[in-house]
Amino acid sequence: MHNRDGHTIHGRHHHFGWDRSIPPAATVSPGATLEFECLDASGGQLSPASTVADVAKLDFGKVNPVTGPIFVDGAEPGDALKVTIEEFRPSGFGWTANIPGFGLLADQFGDPALHLWSYDKGGLTPALFSSAARVPLKPFAGTIGLAPAEPGLHSVVPPRRMGGNLDIRDLAAGTVLYLPVEVEGALFSVGDTHAAQGDGEICGTAIESPMNV
Repeated sequence: MHNRDGHTIHGRHHHFGWDRSIPPAATVSPGATLEFECLDASGGQLSPASTVADVAKLDFGKVNPVTGPIFVDGAEPGDALKVTIEEFRPSGFGWTANIPGFGLLADQFGDPALHLWSYDKGGLTPALFSSAARVPLKPFAGTIGLAPAEPGLHSVVPPRRMGGNLDIRDLAAGTVLYLPVEVEGALFSVGDTHAAQGDGEICGTAIESPMNV
């Protein structure tokens, strides 16, 4: 989803849940190539100047924003939307946090923690955690999906039939993903971009990083 055709979906067009009634940010023809500006999973609440105190103050009503939705002309319920992920343009900034009460390690680690990352935008150099640890970069979108058929607002956190918060690290550049269409126009959105992640988010976060897709 690179900007070859000149369609850029800016980060201001974001939402915090799946809802078929959200007005589309753009209408495109099948086969269109788009560029999405994606916010980080905190929705901009965490920055290079943040401290661990900011983790405890996160507003969970403003986390995991996705950019979109995009109305695809001709897409109807029962179709499959083919999504080809062409390129990621990372920002060079990221964060990883232990958020109290969140993730599979909440019982073992009750205190907030925050690590701020500054990494190579080109992805050629592993990100440094410390002098003893380096993390290879592999940018991908953690949340990618379509609006569900059921009316109303649905949480963006759990994965769903039509995609969602999949957190599959192999959804990197070069991947083709097929998503089941449940509403007219498909209403595609993407976000929760990561500079790197293991096989899943055990603590609930990866290297959360704003970037263009």
